[in-house]
Amino acid sequence: MYIEKISLLNFKNYPELELSFSEHINLLAGLNGSGKTNLLDAIYCLCLTKSFLAFTDQQMITTNQAYFSALGWFHENSKEFKIQYDFDGKKKSFTVDKKPYTRISEHIGKFPAIVLTPHDTDLIRNGAEDRRRFFDTLFSQADHIYLEALIRYTHFLKQRNALLKQASEGVLIDRILMDAYDHNLLQSGAIIAGKRNEYLNRLLPVFQEYYTLLSPDHERTTIEYETKVLAPDFEKTYKDSYSKDLILQRTNKGIHKDDFKFIINGEAVKQYGSQGQQKTFVIALKLAQYELLKACTGHTPILLMDDIFDKLDDQRIEKLISLVQKYVKGQLFISDARPDRSGTFFQSNTKEFRMFIIDQGKVKQSDLRF
Repeated sequence: MYIEKISLLNFKNYPELELSFSEHINLLAGLNGSGKTNLLDAIYCLCLTKSFLAFTDQQMITTNQAYFSALGWFHENSKEFKIQYDFDGKKKSFTVDKKPYTRISEHIGKFPAIVLTPHDTDLIRNGAEDRRRFFDTLFSQADHIYLEALIRYTHFLKQRNALLKQASEGVLIDRILMDAYDHNLLQSGAIIAGKRNEYLNRLLPVFQEYYTLLSPDHERTTIEYETKVLAPDFEKTYKDSYSKDLILQRTNKGIHKDDFKFIINGEAVKQYGSQGQQKTFVIALKLAQYELLKACTGHTPILLMDDIFDKLDDQRIEKLISLVQKYVKGQLFISDARPDRSGTFFQSNTKEFRMFIIDQGKVKQSDLRF
């Protein structure tokens, strides 16, 4: 699977753009702030129906404009798909070949994409919510049962918390309604926790292999899934926490409290991992994500690598490029403020290679060779 062409209108710093890509390797070169990341984000939006940068659709509209439109022509097995993402300032529209989905979530997993960014180490440094969001995005692309359970869980958690808040305002709680929320949260939570455990077990050996290949040192790595939901007595624990829920005005037990612990040599990467180790850890995790999605969806993901060479020494960069060349069989986008650095490593590649120079929302293809 690959994206052949993209057309943007009022998307971030691109008032208007139409661009054709190589189905193999595409290098986006330009200074920081020129728009490289925004172009990668447009591709990501067409694949996953949302940005990896912006929190709202409104944030993706070009300044002083009222709407944006992103259109992509995708190919897979000689078939073409025309994906369009529009936002008019109020309403979001998402179509494939001009046909809307009953629910936009139906698109997730059909055109898988993975993005590596300089901020990926936030997965390590930030709180559990960021790690849950990462694995939820991954597992939702891999398994629609997971995605549907997550949508249900999120909906009923919001409803239950609203009911708890009403109780603090003196409103008598409808126990029948609360029981219905509890039933749905316990049911969908058990599905999510079970699948998190299952898919992490599938991901772990692939991740460990990639880390070993990337790292110059012999380090033992693992990822531990921390949850109470799979405990035999969890339903009792959940229901016993009702009094505490009333005080806190929120649900304090469930899969929304889970975490994933990243470990090197028996120690938490967050506290004891060097900057290089942390960077290597998340890159190996993203490459393992690529392999899992390919195996689960039957589609080869598009890989988006955004300025990830920063804070990597030349040895790690060379190993990373070597791994990408060997194992990434699908379309690849790499952005780099120093094209001489990344371009040099690709000079011997036999696959089609295109380079684009980006400058403040203007893009031109370059004939530069390394």
